[in-house]
Amino acid sequence: MKITVNTKLYAVIGDPIAQSLSPQLHNGLFKTSHIDALYLPVEVKSENLEKLIDGFRLLNFGGFNITKPHKMAIMKYLDEIDPLAEKIGAVNTVVCREGKMIGYNTDGFGFIKSIENKLGNIQKEALSILILGCGGAVKSVAMALADWGIKKVIISNRTFEKAENLAAQINESWPGKAMAIPMEEDLLKKMIQEVGVIVNGTSLGMADHPEKTPLAKTLLRADILVYDMIYSPPMTQLLKDGKASGAKIENGLEMLLYQGLLAFELWTGIFPDPEVGRSLLVKGLE
Repeated sequence: MKITVNTKLYAVIGDPIAQSLSPQLHNGLFKTSHIDALYLPVEVKSENLEKLIDGFRLLNFGGFNITKPHKMAIMKYLDEIDPLAEKIGAVNTVVCREGKMIGYNTDGFGFIKSIENKLGNIQKEALSILILGCGGAVKSVAMALADWGIKKVIISNRTFEKAENLAAQINESWPGKAMAIPMEEDLLKKMIQEVGVIVNGTSLGMADHPEKTPLAKTLLRADILVYDMIYSPPMTQLLKDGKASGAKIENGLEMLLYQGLLAFELWTGIFPDPEVGRSLLVKGLE
């Protein structure tokens, strides 16, 4: 592509950042949408974050994404924050508009859209979801689910206090929508009988330990959706066990896709064709 003074700039910032698929996705979408823009991966240490944002303000930036470990720290350098992102306490997308930087969190939308596509017509008011883990993405998804209006979000974590704290945070804004349970097999077995979706938000099953899983295969049921936020490898041990149990399964690529598509729409006003975005991400994984 030809880069000129008019080329709008976008970026993803984090530390590290080499693993990000976002440049593959957004540069491809800019090309297919015939938009004069360039999306860059930028690795930045925490101590240099403020300087980087000051630099972005001086350049022709239309927006940027934020990943680990800057999703919370970025908030103090922004001019405005979307109400849901404010409640979540983390921002993964910034829109630069009319001299202002406005923060959003699109992770929850990405997750919700992916389960809508997988399950079809969801009666969300009757749906309970069990989420394993308490990381940043879990917090974003759990709060977005409560805001969306599902019946209950159940958080389970090896450090039970963290699960309790997250459930309490959710209930401050959405009373009665969340509860926490210890990550003990007997309690998980009982709770799994009451939920329609099980989500792995832990690191168990990632490429460095593909044989590990947060749940015993015997706990899974055929009439649920087993969802793993991990997308590399695309088929974790949990998803293999879910498939063998007859359950529907989904990995984290769809969440990554739809959170990225919403960010693109926030920047450009265009919501791209998901099939185009999906093919770009698959190509990036290859």
